[in-house]
Amino acid sequence: MFTGIIKTIGKIISIKDIDMDIQLTIEYDGKFNIELGDSICVNGTCLTVTHFTKNTLDFYLSQETLSKVVPFYLHQEVNLEESLKIGDKVGGHFVFGHIDSKAILRDIKKASDSQIWVMEIPSQFQKFIAAKGSVAINGVSLTVNKVDKNNFFLNLIPHTIEHTTFKNNKINDQFNFEIDMLARYALNG
Repeated sequence: MFTGIIKTIGKIISIKDIDMDIQLTIEYDGKFNIELGDSICVNGTCLTVTHFTKNTLDFYLSQETLSKVVPFYLHQEVNLEESLKIGDKVGGHFVFGHIDSKAILRDIKKASDSQIWVMEIPSQFQKFIAAKGSVAINGVSLTVNKVDKNNFFLNLIPHTIEHTTFKNNKINDQFNFEIDMLARYALNG
């Protein structure tokens, strides 16, 4: 489990095909206290550390994982967060790293120094989105400002843009999307 508060940004330095699966190697600043088998949130996806060095993390991604997430590319920057430990501060919301769908950035509107992002998700997930509710986009905990028939709106403050990979995004980019677990269980009983 994670909080959606990104701790650092990594860079993909290797993608190796293993039959239908892949091994992903990410270079990062070495800030995490890593042990083999730890869970790390990589662009919103909970992945298991299979090997590590001081500045790299390796992950094995199965076909099931690959079928759900936005593809990873060599040299792509990714949002990283260590798993939550008992006693840690929860600054965002509980993020599980279980991707529900892909979201598409349909528009970016300027609002002072902030940005309003208009996001589209498949219609079957719209019922889980509520104004002032939470979502995770590429692992980042965000509050929904507004919802209309086909989209929801997020307000990204300068700090969020600067300290995540969002500074690199543009209209029509795809993102890993996870609905708020509270919304899922409230609606499904």
